[in-house]
Amino acid sequence: MALRKRLFCIAKPTLLPCKTAAFGTQNNRFCNALINKELRNRVICEKYLQICCLLQMYR
Repeated sequence: MALRKRLFCIAKPTLLPCKTAAFGTQNNRFCNALINKELRNRVICEKYLQICCLLQMYR
């Protein structure tokens, strides 16, 4: 995961100046998708733990 982030989230200089914006946008979208996936996984785990905690309280 860290390697993928390093490869796609760091802006790299391009050979043609006109290509900078297009590649930067593509890299940002990929990076944002990775971050959103990680945040979604974290939220799902937190909700699961909260439900488990509530169920144990009522036993």
